[in-house]
Amino acid sequence: MRTFLVASVSLIASAFALSGVAAAAEVPPCTGSFSQKTIYSGQGSIEALIVGGGGTLFASGGDATQSTLRAYTKGKADPETVATGNPGGGGLAWNGKRLLWGYGDLLANGLTGDLDPTAGLYSVNVAAKKKSLVSDTLGMANGVARGKDGYIYASNNLGLKLDRITPDGDTENGWASLNSANGLTVGRNGRYLYANQMFETPSTIAKIDTRDPSKVFTYFTSPEAGNVLLDGLAHDSGNNLYTAAYGKGEVWKITPDRQACVIATGLSQTTAVAMSSAGKGFRAGSLYAAGFDGNIVEVTGAAKAAVPG
Repeated sequence: MRTFLVASVSLIASAFALSGVAAAAEVPPCTGSFSQKTIYSGQGSIEALIVGGGGTLFASGGDATQSTLRAYTKGKADPETVATGNPGGGGLAWNGKRLLWGYGDLLANGLTGDLDPTAGLYSVNVAAKKKSLVSDTLGMANGVARGKDGYIYASNNLGLKLDRITPDGDTENGWASLNSANGLTVGRNGRYLYANQMFETPSTIAKIDTRDPSKVFTYFTSPEAGNVLLDGLAHDSGNNLYTAAYGKGEVWKITPDRQACVIATGLSQTTAVAMSSAGKGFRAGSLYAAGFDGNIVEVTGAAKAAVPG
């Protein structure tokens, strides 16, 4: 969800707040020996984060004229620009050593993308700083995820269509139908695709059978009504989900038994979450989160955080 949507999101959040719907419960703080700190500030609006196997942190962002892919190396104060592209930097996912990078994450594409898909996806050789086009007919490329079988998924946060790209490179617009899908992640075993439904009330996470996309289940429902607005989504090796609660300025951890706790707080318009499995640099077990405020936070020990009780 790009900066062009902030005003729209604020209006929707205000409408929720005035609706008079009371929250059933608040998500409690996580317990355990984890800690949060801001590691970068002043980075501009960030839509997506991901960590590579070498421990480098990548961020997708940009402005109305172009999208920007930056790389952050542990110990260096400033990031390095890897690539620039069409406006509306979107989701990120790995395809081997190449980084899949969505573009076209713009308000106009969100509104018209179901009928006239003009967003797209790059494949980036991060070492050579070169990119190639994978598809230019996606609805919005707001969220991007890749399964072990090579299928790639892309969401439209303001539409009803989930797109899929086959291993042969064919784009299937509307492979699945899901309202306001945002962050995406394919579960550990590769069978199910999880998707944040940002503008559902209350916000929910859907679970889609990748073998039969007509089988869509509600995996998690926010216990808090109002302006939660779930955005970015990631998972760890234990199949715990981490979701960016945009309207709360938080990150929630959701266990496989669908219990939730707050693992990061004090952010602003949280859009992006990423878990590391790297052996160096931004190391395994840590969570990274960012948003439109230009800050990137690190939560060390995130994988060990637990739901109270």
